Amino acid sequence: MPVFESSPSLIEAELVPPPLRKVVPHLPNMYKSVTRHLPSPHENRPQPSTENGAVNATNSQFEPPKVDEPLWREEDRPAYEEMPHLPPPSYVDIDFDVRRLGFGSGRAHYRYQAEPEGRYSVRSEMEALGLASIAFSGKRIETSVGRITEKGLQPEVYRVEVTGKPDKSQAANFDWVNMKLTLKTSKTETVEDLLLDTQDFLSFLYQFMFVPPLDRMEWPLTNGKMVRVYNYQFISEEVIATKFGQINAYHIAKSSGDVEEKTDVWLAEDYRFIPIKILKIAKDGSGYEFIATRIDTDIKNDNKP
Repeated sequence: MPVFESSPSLIEAELVPPPLRKVVPHLPNMYKSVTRHLPSPHENRPQPSTENGAVNATNSQFEPPKVDEPLWREEDRPAYEEMPHLPPPSYVDIDFDVRRLGFGSGRAHYRYQAEPEGRYSVRSEMEALGLASIAFSGKRIETSVGRITEKGLQPEVYRVEVTGKPDKSQAANFDWVNMKLTLKTSKTETVEDLLLDTQDFLSFLYQFMFVPPLDRMEWPLTNGKMVRVYNYQFISEEVIATKFGQINAYHIAKSSGDVEEKTDVWLAEDYRFIPIKILKIAKDGSGYEFIATRIDTDIKNDNKP
């Protein structure tokens, strides 16, 4: 043991009952009370001993003070009411202003349509405007068709084409019976295993009408050239200013593990999570920003502007 130059000090301690706790009022039909009897504060009170300069309380016993303690009963626990499942719209028609990062602007038109016998179709068209139309001629057209299931959209055929440029075509054919995915470009054709719940880049934007964005944040996606599993991250809740009003939106960001590639999507809370803003950035730094200018849909919601 170390040697201390100062002389030892005597410390005395005394055990006393804890202070009485405040009694919580009884609430009918919500709590049940349990009363614990306790002797007076001076009964069985331990007496401190300072024999050999130490406190000796080895055999002292005392109970806590009398208290009416409310206990929560499981049958009285409030249940959180689940939000009712709202049916998806039968159609969504959106116009976008498009700004190309660096140079150029354009416009885009997206339409989702529920078809007879549980089927769907989605089509998008994008074209450059003004001087940008000289450098980026042609119209980019995407289509996705398939079935509407209990899990949402199940694509069967996905196509990408640019008018006047057949070498830019891409396609994906989904064989859900044999679980095979055929990817085809103007130069190559490959067959891969079809992962469960795979979406194409177009159907995915409308899958959130069936599966809310925070319920599932990982999806296999294909653009007709490749297929990857993308993890989405919730960024924040934001208010997006549009030509038709302020829109509450969920901001989510997509990542495939490649930090140079980025896709952000803003999903309108009051429009059953349809996309109202999209930001796409490619590896080479080029990209596009889409912002909705018009929405036409049969969504029944009093919060729509």
